[in-house]
Amino acid sequence: MSTAMGRSPSPKTSLSAPPNSSSTENPKTVAKCQVTPRRNVLQKRPVIVKVLSTTKPFEYETPEMEKKIMFHATVATQTQFFHVKVLNTSLKEKFNGKKIIIISDYLEYDSLLEVNEESTVSEAGPNQTFEVPNKIINRAKETLKIDILHKQASGNIVYGVFMLHKKTVNQKTTIYEIQDDRGKMDVVGTGQCHNIPCEEGDKLQLFCFRLRKKNQMSKLISEMHSFIQ
Repeated sequence: MSTAMGRSPSPKTSLSAPPNSSSTENPKTVAKCQVTPRRNVLQKRPVIVKVLSTTKPFEYETPEMEKKIMFHATVATQTQFFHVKVLNTSLKEKFNGKKIIIISDYLEYDSLLEVNEESTVSEAGPNQTFEVPNKIINRAKETLKIDILHKQASGNIVYGVFMLHKKTVNQKTTIYEIQDDRGKMDVVGTGQCHNIPCEEGDKLQLFCFRLRKKNQMSKLISEMHSFIQ
């Protein structure tokens, strides 16, 4: 549980800004920006980023029922921020302490970056330092309002900090009803997101949840790499 988020010039890359960039965007504009999730795209060109935040490592289960460990991170260039799924926990030290790092051979999809065993991460040299503008840091910390989430396309990936209104624990799933001043939404947690210790009024920080719509109802669904902090 958390009360806060935790999202020389960099080379040109094909990276695109995440869709959840501002909680003050016009809902119509947000809707127009939605895209169909893309296939994994291997990016071999190095990108220089500054680490803004990381989660603790956590265990997840693969479709093959294998237990693995990963963590989430938020990084930024001078012009945009990115959520990162780090599947190689030996890189945890590289992602600590607001370091400036160089990442190559990573995957890009759903406006996310994935760093795995095949990726290369190294610390930047003294001539490769830069400062991330405050407006980018602030955007990385922002959470979309729930009424805007309701207008987004099914399949979008959502990060954010939300207040817990109600928690219902079932045998294999937990329904966390989140609320803000503009709406409510259910969050369905399974696996590592099942029955997280929390109480009404707590702040839940959600990482990598999938927005799903059915019969005009929107929910956030946990997936293999989802995490609640």
